Amino acid sequence: MAKLLKPLIVVLLVLSVLSLSLGLMLFAKREELRGRADRFQEAVIQIAEKLHVEDLDVAALADYNRMQGPLAQVAAVADNTYESVQNTKADLEKARNELDSVQQELAAVQSELKDAKDQIASLSSQLETKEVELAQAQARIQQLQDDKALLEREVQDTREELARAQDEARDLADQVTALEHTVRDLEARLGERIAAAVPRGLSGNVLIVNRPWNFVVVDLGSKDGLVPNIELLVHRGDRLVGKVRVSTVREKFSIAEIVRDWERLPVQEGDRVLY
Repeated sequence: MAKLLKPLIVVLLVLSVLSLSLGLMLFAKREELRGRADRFQEAVIQIAEKLHVEDLDVAALADYNRMQGPLAQVAAVADNTYESVQNTKADLEKARNELDSVQQELAAVQSELKDAKDQIASLSSQLETKEVELAQAQARIQQLQDDKALLEREVQDTREELARAQDEARDLADQVTALEHTVRDLEARLGERIAAAVPRGLSGNVLIVNRPWNFVVVDLGSKDGLVPNIELLVHRGDRLVGKVRVSTVREKFSIAEIVRDWERLPVQEGDRVLY
């Protein structure tokens, strides 16, 4: 009997040890699972807070049989959030593409704006130059207008002077005409007396002929009885050449004008003159 109890005791001891070991293992496993469950619950709560899940049953997360509801609620919000994030990413990509397009358009507009500014600067410079030229032209026009007014006054004064001069000239012309009549009368009277005083048959020779000035020099003078305004006939041999009119008389020679209307042949040096 004692022999039978000994193995039984050993078996019981072994079973006790095994049971104790298994209990310890199960306790450790349970604590591990409990820690995991706590961390899982905290993680779900943090996710729910970040997802802004409303009315989450936190107590149900601690119960395995009830945690499906809160998890499904969090999953639904997560799905909606994911879909919203995807939509946001799509919108962001679209906005990025639109931004790139806008930036390209902006760059083009900036380039056009720069060109426009450069053109404006060039046109402004040209405008300033034209304004200076315009101011100079206006000043020149004003000067010309002033000169024109002065010239018009001078022209008017000149016209008035000319009118006065014309009146005076007409008066003088009338006086000259009257004097010419008087002179002709006097010359006619004097010519008759002079011609009577000059001896008939007086003759001499042509010493010099000046065709450009239309005069001749003869070898008759005051010592020969020659006086001004006497007309002498010019002969060459037995041919009549023409006539000259004495204008200046010196003692030994005289100057006479060639009378063109009487000129039959050109007067030459050596031709004879006769009164």
